[in-house]
Amino acid sequence: MRDALIFCPYREHVKGYLEHSDTVLCLTYEQMHQDRGSVVRKVAYFLGVSLSDADVDDIVKNTSFEVMKANPDTNFRQWEDSGMVSGTEEGTFMRKGMVGDWRNYFTEEESEAFLKWRNEEVASLE
Repeated sequence: MRDALIFCPYREHVKGYLEHSDTVLCLTYEQMHQDRGSVVRKVAYFLGVSLSDADVDDIVKNTSFEVMKANPDTNFRQWEDSGMVSGTEEGTFMRKGMVGDWRNYFTEEESEAFLKWRNEEVASLE
């Protein structure tokens, strides 16, 4: 929120990608969580790839949080093995796969500040 990390200031960083919407497809975790099948179709269209309904179903199945968390090719467990992150449930790269779980970790004051920051103007990802 203070723009003190890499790729900041955040909104300027995002706008930079949105200015290239002909070559960059921007999606949100919330969109993928809400309707992964639609997002898969949107990605395929963007890439000019034709997918059957069976293809979409297979991708949706294999990109579910549960499947990806169990898959060593996608779960980043090697970070735990190398000591880069803790191996506790709270420290794993893939924790719960829930939209809005941050609310369980922020104080009321932090939540209010974050929501105020989140609601500031940024170009639409729709």
